[in-house]
Amino acid sequence: MKKLLGVVIPITMLAFVALSLWYVSSRLSILFDLSSLWLIFIVVTLAIAGTATAIVAGVKSASKLVGHLNVLSGYFIMLYVYTLFLLIIQHAVQLIWDLPATLSASVVLVLAFIVTVTGAIRASTFRVDERKIRIPWLKKEVNVMHISDVHLGHHNSRDYLSKIAKETNHRKPDFVIINGDLVDSNAALLPGVLDPLSDFKAPIYYVGGNHEKYIDNERVLKLIRQQGVRILHNEVVETHGLQLVGLDYMNADENTFDMHASDHSQTIKSTLSDLRLKKNTPTVLMHHSPVGLQYAEAAGANLILSGHTHAGQVFPFNLLNELVFNYNKGLHQHGKTKILVSSGAGTYMLRIRLGTSNEINMLRLLPSK
Repeated sequence: MKKLLGVVIPITMLAFVALSLWYVSSRLSILFDLSSLWLIFIVVTLAIAGTATAIVAGVKSASKLVGHLNVLSGYFIMLYVYTLFLLIIQHAVQLIWDLPATLSASVVLVLAFIVTVTGAIRASTFRVDERKIRIPWLKKEVNVMHISDVHLGHHNSRDYLSKIAKETNHRKPDFVIINGDLVDSNAALLPGVLDPLSDFKAPIYYVGGNHEKYIDNERVLKLIRQQGVRILHNEVVETHGLQLVGLDYMNADENTFDMHASDHSQTIKSTLSDLRLKKNTPTVLMHHSPVGLQYAEAAGANLILSGHTHAGQVFPFNLLNELVFNYNKGLHQHGKTKILVSSGAGTYMLRIRLGTSNEINMLRLLPSK
């Protein structure tokens, strides 16, 4: 089943993209009364293919030029997506009312542009999500800043991480958790980009995500470690009366399908069975992706901290994400275990936020009543 889904999903997505390209081209041709449909289709297709290439190329490149193209390509793709949806709406309305073709098509393009710009502006800031969470067996309050999915690289760089460090220090947490995808391109590994990690006044515990693996995981970990960050590699530490479990990015088990499958030979199921956590001890588990919850609960985790989903990042994908992930964002109860899924501090692929927000999570862990 995993292999079948791994083939069916990409083919379905490619088919949808091809159909959308033809639809957008034909609607623009009709509405603007353009004669060469095939020319429009070729131009639109090449534009989308070029932007997709720039986004992919950005992962391994530290070039500023590639970085600018990467960001602009993300804007163009979202402009295309919103043009597609607005054209569908315009088409449906036109079946009922006789709308002026050229005027309504122009309105579609203007609205798509405004929505894209709005999303680009929203992606440049973050908010602090504050929550109180009660933990069994905890003896005193512990304040934790949870940071996930900063995605340093072409979208955000040193200044953005400095702002996160400053806001974190203002909140005075007992310790900080960085829960994977701190970086997403070689641009993040340039000298000085990770230096703000040393500005955090509280101890930092870090676990990796999937994007560190896409670049150079060993190099990333070395640079992060040089900033005084404690990297947890499938291990347990005790701090502030808590049992803190840090897991590498891995699959839930050997059978569950994962869109971002790890090549790690271990799984959450096998790793937790080997760790043998202390019973009746307040336990917080860090794993980048909100998967394998049943195994974390069975191991005795009271709270799971994750990110990865970006809460869908942009409308309407935030709605689709609810179908992909059992827990897409926010705090939830899974059996006897709570799980907090962060929307993420940054953006990936598209430097846009619509229907969601960049966030870091200030958690007040309190003893159970």
